Amino acid sequence: MTNLGNIINVARREFTVRVRTRSFVFGTVLLLVGVIAIALLPVIIRVIDRSDGERIGVHLTATDLPSNPVLTLSTLLNATASGGQSGDGKPDYVVTEVDDLTAARVAARAGEYGAILDIDRATDGDLSFTLYTDGNSLGRTSQLVQQVANAIAVSDRLDRLGIDPATQGTLFVPAEFAVAWTDPERTDPAQDTVTMIGQDMLAFGMTILIFLIIIMYGTWIAMSVVEEKSSRVMEVVLNAASPFQLMAGKVVGVGAVAFTQYAAIVVVGATALLVQDPIADLLLGSDGSSITLPEGLTLGLLLFVGVYGVLGFLLYSSLYAAAGSLVSRQEDVNTAVMPMTLVSTVGYMVGVYAAMGLLDIRAGWMTVLALVPFVSPFMMLGRITTDVATPMEIIVSIALLVVFIIGAVWFAARIYAAGVLLYGQRPGMRAMWRLVRSGS
Repeated sequence: MTNLGNIINVARREFTVRVRTRSFVFGTVLLLVGVIAIALLPVIIRVIDRSDGERIGVHLTATDLPSNPVLTLSTLLNATASGGQSGDGKPDYVVTEVDDLTAARVAARAGEYGAILDIDRATDGDLSFTLYTDGNSLGRTSQLVQQVANAIAVSDRLDRLGIDPATQGTLFVPAEFAVAWTDPERTDPAQDTVTMIGQDMLAFGMTILIFLIIIMYGTWIAMSVVEEKSSRVMEVVLNAASPFQLMAGKVVGVGAVAFTQYAAIVVVGATALLVQDPIADLLLGSDGSSITLPEGLTLGLLLFVGVYGVLGFLLYSSLYAAAGSLVSRQEDVNTAVMPMTLVSTVGYMVGVYAAMGLLDIRAGWMTVLALVPFVSPFMMLGRITTDVATPMEIIVSIALLVVFIIGAVWFAARIYAAGVLLYGQRPGMRAMWRLVRSGS
């Protein structure tokens, strides 16, 4: 009971001291503001963009078109852009005909038009299109206009070939086309681009979250040890608590700070998502889009984020504490924790690249690497969100993490017990091995 009491006392002190610092308070406030802004970004964009739609001018150098290109462009642009209307009921694009191309280009430079489309006829009889714009040549508007221009050109060719409009419509009826999984046992619908991107971004965000928890708060633990060593407080504290109790208390206390901050972020972010519709109604005067959880965000995934986040933090934080015990100056902390930082960064980068599809997450070597305890907290979430990880793989990775945590705590405790009383030059590898063997 005394051991547990000492650990709780140290953890309480670490937690109380850290949450009262200005850096924690201001950092948490900034993070919460950022989360709210991201969650309400669709509403913010619609509020900023709720004026009239982008104006597109059409100049007809060719006058023998079979149909009205202004009407065609307006209809297809708005249908393709976002279902035809923006959040306040106005069209995304307002298309009008202009008589003077030179004057229209001047007006576009002045911001009266987003772009000017000139429709001419080439020497071979086909229509030619020139879009005058100061915007991105590969941007959303340019691409949409090009799609519509292709449709107008095809319709013009068919008309010159003598094919009546009714028959033209039947030529472009989409063919029956289906996409299925390679596994014949899977009966669920194949994923579309939006779903896959949503899952990738979800895994990307969760991996970053765990990485930040490990790096930021692991460094806090190391800094806390060095602070107490440099002020000689450590020698006094060790009279009341053992080195293991002190190390465990620091890990638990700083870990509580970390998960308190990120619990606040999750709660505030979820609340902002849930109130997005009422805020859109209040600011825009119309119903916002229905709010649903991001694709792939389930209670099961949140549980795995918590499991891998906690286990990953425990694995690394004990080693950060041991590394901090080996130095006596704040300037030496970054050098001492460099090995853990490098390993976690490599695991984070591989996990992110796999989640974003830059590495084949189904490759055999990726499956083996995902089971390595120092890497699995960063890689397994991507495999889980993409349904690549099997239940046995998840169980094995968690079991290996637990085993390595026990070993890391034992190793760190041996280093910590002797390291907290070392002052001056940091011991070399041979001296560290002697500390591990003897524990003193």
